[in-house]
This record gives sequence, structure tokens and C-alpha cells, in this order.
Amino acid sequence: MTDVEVFVDPSCPWAWITTRWLEEIAPQRDLEVTWRSFCLEIRDDYGVAPTIPEDRRDVVIAAHALSHRMLRIFEAARAASGEDAVDALYRRWGREFFVKERAADDELLRRCIEACGLAPELVDAADDEKWDGPIIESTNRAYEFGGYKTQTPTIVVHDDPPHGFKGPVMAPAPTGEAALRMWDAIQVLSREPGFFEITRPRANPPRVTHPT
Repeated sequence: MTDVEVFVDPSCPWAWITTRWLEEIAPQRDLEVTWRSFCLEIRDDYGVAPTIPEDRRDVVIAAHALSHRMLRIFEAARAASGEDAVDALYRRWGREFFVKERAADDELLRRCIEACGLAPELVDAADDEKWDGPIIESTNRAYEFGGYKTQTPTIVVHDDPPHGFKGPVMAPAPTGEAALRMWDAIQVLSREPGFFEITRPRANPPRVTHPT
């Protein structure tokens, strides 16, 4: 098995799409995937990136704030119950957050915790700043492999030596054999020490779907 760390901000639809792609390919490429905290609110100094249109700034700021609270719950759950609890919470979060009409913030957090069978008092972690320590540590770790102020997702593959990259960003993500080909191609590029970047315009919006 190859350990793979994926640094995600839960509010990012691009990261959600990539993580569902990873869920598909992991069993076929013997990957042990772990979700790590990446906080866009902290990265952007409690504002937003300059590329965000003015008419969407308030919406994005609110989403990042809620996501930061969920990351605190992730870290509290990780400390109490391990990686399976974080995986369950992230899966449920996607179903509760990436919908046209979602519950109010506190209710959404409670729903995620309840659906995962975790202790109800875990919701208190959402407003406990002590969990910012591991969040900041994890975000800084992502910078080591994706670059300073990297994007979400950033992925670290623990081969020998470890290598990582920001992205991939895609909409829609490939499935089946195409999904495996993309992973294999990215590994070839990521292992090359002199390779740094490929990019092109984002032609499609991040349409989020939920597997049945």
C-alpha cells in the first residue's frame, strides 16, 4: 500500500470532486488515503483570494468560516476516534454542504456528527480554538509540497522519496480506465524533480454529484 495524504478545505467543490476521484482509484492502485486539514480561511487571512468576484465575496467568506469550524471537528474526531471518523465526517459533509439548499450552519454540523454515530458533544469543537494548532500545522505541511499558499486539494504521495502537487483540478473527473490513466500520468510528472507546472483555463464549473 502507498500512503497518500490529501489536504482539503471542506468548502471547496474542486477538492470534493478530486477526492471522489481518489476514492474510485484507491483500491485499484493500492492507495491508503488520509484526509488532512487545509484551511482556506487561514490561508486567505480571513478574507478571500483576489480572484473571487466582488458579488461572491460574502458568500465565500461565510463558507470558509463554516469550513474552518468543520475542520476543528475533524481534528477533534481524529484525536478521539482516528482516521475512520474523519473519513465518515467528510463523506457526510459533502452530502450536506454541496446542495442547493443546506441547513443552517450549526444544524449542518450536528447532522454530520449524528449521521456518523459520533458523540454529540463533538460539535463543541467547532468553536474551540485549541484545534487550530493541528489545522495550521497541516496547512503548512501542504505548503511544503504544493507551494506557499497552495490550493486545495494538495496531494502528497509517500513513495521513496515522497512527492506532491496541488490539484488535480477537474470538472468532471474521469471515471473507469480514464481515472486510472490520469493518476498514472500525474505520478510520472510528480516524480520528475525538474517538473513544476501545467495549467490551462477552467472551462467547466465544479458541478458536484453524490454517488448513490
